[in-house]
Amino acid sequence: MPPEHDGTGSRRSIAVTASHKAPGLASWLSARWPANGRLIRLLSLIPALVLLCDSPPAPAGVEPGASRFSRTIVFLGDAAPGVKAEFATTALTELAEVYIAEADLARKQAEEAGGNAKLLGWSRAVDQYASQLMLVLEDVELGYPVALAPGAHGGASVTVADRSIILGHPRPGQQAAFEQRILLDFCGRNDCTLLTARDTSELPIPVSASQVKADWSFTQRGPVCSHAGIALQFDSAVNLAQSRALCAQFLQEAETLASEIAWQQRHGVSVDWDALQIRPTPQRPQHLVLLNEAGDSILATLPLVHGSPALLHDIKPWLKTRYSGKRTGSLSLRAADYGWPDGSP
Repeated sequence: MPPEHDGTGSRRSIAVTASHKAPGLASWLSARWPANGRLIRLLSLIPALVLLCDSPPAPAGVEPGASRFSRTIVFLGDAAPGVKAEFATTALTELAEVYIAEADLARKQAEEAGGNAKLLGWSRAVDQYASQLMLVLEDVELGYPVALAPGAHGGASVTVADRSIILGHPRPGQQAAFEQRILLDFCGRNDCTLLTARDTSELPIPVSASQVKADWSFTQRGPVCSHAGIALQFDSAVNLAQSRALCAQFLQEAETLASEIAWQQRHGVSVDWDALQIRPTPQRPQHLVLLNEAGDSILATLPLVHGSPALLHDIKPWLKTRYSGKRTGSLSLRAADYGWPDGSP
């Protein structure tokens, strides 16, 4: 088994048993997922994901059109060691959770297929890789040097003691949501404004969308609920209680989406309004709103917007002006156009 640098000039074997490591984050992960937390030793590396390097990769400059995730990685390249270590811990923990879930899914599918050998082999390989990630996490906790670098075509890598881990989701279609979860976690504990925000004199944006309180009016055509220039018309007041609940949900989703998009724009993200689209995230309640081809996205729970295909397109004019500093345009929508007659979605 090939040796690796330990970050201090000496070399050590990568066959490291759990007894040689101090208890830490890996122990927490093992307790959380006991079926997958058997840290016996570090087995063969997965070549496509773990690269043994002579030295940590040097961060490159910010590429034109780079995503906020990539720009954050570049700016963190010169950050204090403790900040880089915290980001690495956040990213690698998220990655470990992803691979543990993949291993569990493969095992379940193998059982349903009567013990399919190929699926069982894949689940064991993924289990091994998750265990390797846990050991890298322990290296971060023990103080080994951490380097961060953007990928050549998006994404990023984390290097700990000369061992590089590509921050890539095993399912490419979920990469954007994976990166967004890392940013949400890390930036929830650190002020990322200093990393990627641009100067602006526009209206302030709330850290999170506040609870929306709708204004109601009753017209000859039916009740109307509204908020900050956007209105929803119902054809009947027969089921007013249900209409109120649906209106509250819709306006809250619209406000959340508007504030999240505006926040991304204030952090240098370019929104391609023509390409805006929403997708579900497998086995999670959130939805992914893709903002541009670079992979910038929003992760939020938007069941009504996702469940009504034309709705996202129809509220774009309002989304553009909600936090632009310009006068918010008025937008009137009809509930029945989205299959919500009398408050019934």
